[in-house]
Amino acid sequence: MKFRALAAACAGMALALNLVLENILVSAKERMVLIPNFLDFAPTWNRGVSFSLFSQGETAGRYILIAVLAAIVVGVGIMAWRAGNNLTAMGYGLVVGGALGNLLDRSRYGAVFDYLFLHLGREPLFVFNFPDAAITMGVVLLIADNLMAGQSATAH
Repeated sequence: MKFRALAAACAGMALALNLVLENILVSAKERMVLIPNFLDFAPTWNRGVSFSLFSQGETAGRYILIAVLAAIVVGVGIMAWRAGNNLTAMGYGLVVGGALGNLLDRSRYGAVFDYLFLHLGREPLFVFNFPDAAITMGVVLLIADNLMAGQSATAH
């Protein structure tokens, strides 16, 4: 039961922090260097999913994408509900919270508000937002948990 509460807390914190950040940042229009040659604030609207894949310009496509992403969130939420340790609960919780943040954007605005532009000098890498970072951190925790479980299994 404590793992469920931890997963829910991580999801709630990721979603709440996203809402606070977006309320502050969505009105900012000007690009700004955060870390020279590495990270800029560069607000943009992403109508697709990761790396702007499956970009949706039509209303029907947008609703289909929302439905598919909502189903994925439900599936990951079920895995969070079944988490058996702290790392798994935190990992799934962060994935759910980040996904809910992006899903909320897509539902409200028809696109996801991305604002962090990662690049190496002049070489662009990608633009992302806090929910994307939460999802990535959640996946890192799940991988770490899996690796540690594999190590303990081979130690026996």
